[in-house]
Amino acid sequence: MTPLGSQLAGPDSTVLIVHMPGRVTDEHVGPIREEVRSRLPRVDGAGLVLDFAGTELINSIGITCLLSIEEDCRSRGVRVVIAALPAGVSNFLRQLKLTGRFQIVSSVDDALASLGV
Repeated sequence: MTPLGSQLAGPDSTVLIVHMPGRVTDEHVGPIREEVRSRLPRVDGAGLVLDFAGTELINSIGITCLLSIEEDCRSRGVRVVIAALPAGVSNFLRQLKLTGRFQIVSSVDDALASLGV
């Protein structure tokens, strides 16, 4: 199972890439929120990439976590991009009619490019 991790990217390290865990469920939402809260740069032009490449499952609590992160980022002017969303997770977001709420791209490289990095 993929562990949670993150790294800063871009010439000024203004984009946080969070490598989401294998399961985005109740026990993982606290660490995900803390990772974003503590590592996301507090500068103009900051961006957040949520890399779902290693994620196998997301539940309703995980969805609530995503929505909370997206709202916090939007209020700060931070763009959020979801990368490498597996089909099962994508289908779940589609069923909840949430795919329009997020910018979703096929890879982290595409996400960085969409953020101008």
